[in-house]
Amino acid sequence: MDSRNNKSAFWPSYVDIMTTLFAIMLVLFAVSYSRFKIKQRELEEFKDKYEEIMSIYKAVDNIDPEYFEFNQDYLKHIFKIQVNYQKGKFSLDNLLQDDPKSPEYNQTEANAIRQQIRDAGEEIKRTILNLQQNDSLRTDIKYLVVIEGQASADGYHIDDYFNNDVLSYQRALKLHEFWRDNAGIDFTNMEKCELVIAGSGEGGVPRASRLSDRDDSRNQRFLIHIVPVIGDIHLDSKFRQ
Repeated sequence: MDSRNNKSAFWPSYVDIMTTLFAIMLVLFAVSYSRFKIKQRELEEFKDKYEEIMSIYKAVDNIDPEYFEFNQDYLKHIFKIQVNYQKGKFSLDNLLQDDPKSPEYNQTEANAIRQQIRDAGEEIKRTILNLQQNDSLRTDIKYLVVIEGQASADGYHIDDYFNNDVLSYQRALKLHEFWRDNAGIDFTNMEKCELVIAGSGEGGVPRASRLSDRDDSRNQRFLIHIVPVIGDIHLDSKFRQ
């Protein structure tokens, strides 16, 4: 066979192959670029939502530090005023300082603590209202106020209705009733606010350190947590793949 004919047949085939490969690469580039732009829009959406969430937490962080502090270990805003009950008691009329038999008895100090509790309730209410009225924040956010009662690890247990689990819940419930009846603060009636009343008994976190090996009375108390509840943060369906 003439070698010139072989060469003339080879070059058109080679050109066809290169043209086909170029077309495939062009299609792959177009598909890759399209997917890159989609992913870029998704990341921009995530960035915007992340900044929005951070602004919410930053706003909550502005709550008055006189009454609350943010616990980094447990990621909770916690009521910082130490409130101790008498053993086995749950009413705010039974603070440890109100026990006439106690060497720490001080009616003036007990009344001052009760006033701080009222003021803290007002601060929570004011903070939530300010957040709700902030036009720069999302409108689908709820704020979870958790009142958590605690009990000292003293093994207090009479029966199913008189034990540390029930006692700690009663402490939280009585705080809610104290705010409602004495300060007109009822988080159950606030828009975009949810109240959770809970008792952690001898567990829960954080726990106050013991005064001694036998004295765990500092945990005869309640804790207050404020938690922003973010709504649906999924991306719009048009960006989902």
